[in-house]
Amino acid sequence: MIRINGTIFYSYQVCARQAWFYAHRINPDPHHPLLELGRLVHQYHYTRERKEIFVDNLLKIDLIKDELIAELKKSSRHRKAARLQLAFYLYYLKKHYQLSLKGILLFPTERRSEKVELTPELEAKIEQLLHEMEQTLNTPKPPPPQWISYCRSCSFQELCWS
Repeated sequence: MIRINGTIFYSYQVCARQAWFYAHRINPDPHHPLLELGRLVHQYHYTRERKEIFVDNLLKIDLIKDELIAELKKSSRHRKAARLQLAFYLYYLKKHYQLSLKGILLFPTERRSEKVELTPELEAKIEQLLHEMEQTLNTPKPPPPQWISYCRSCSFQELCWS
């Protein structure tokens, strides 16, 4: 049975095939330009706040800002996926540690942010997604590739389309 971490959860919202690769420990080239850019955003923004808090080897909380769990993203292009990832973190902390926290998405290069609160509706959505993901990710083969606009910049593009 695959344990769903933050990366897998986020990836699934964008592309189930990409999430399957991560879940089966198939990783992209770490030197892919967009992955490197994401690492730079994390490295050079919010340097004063505490960074990268690991929880149960599943969640990597980017930082805590003003008592909010914060998730940094290089752009708001996949804002919905980022919002669900942060909600997953809040859900996990509530279920496993009885912590009722709020979160904030930070898009430092755009100077934007968005608060996220775990509502009963959002909690139900997370539970539904986790069930759906378990079924998809525990299969022996990845889902077939489907071309989406994200494919142009995906670090798995060569693997999917070669």
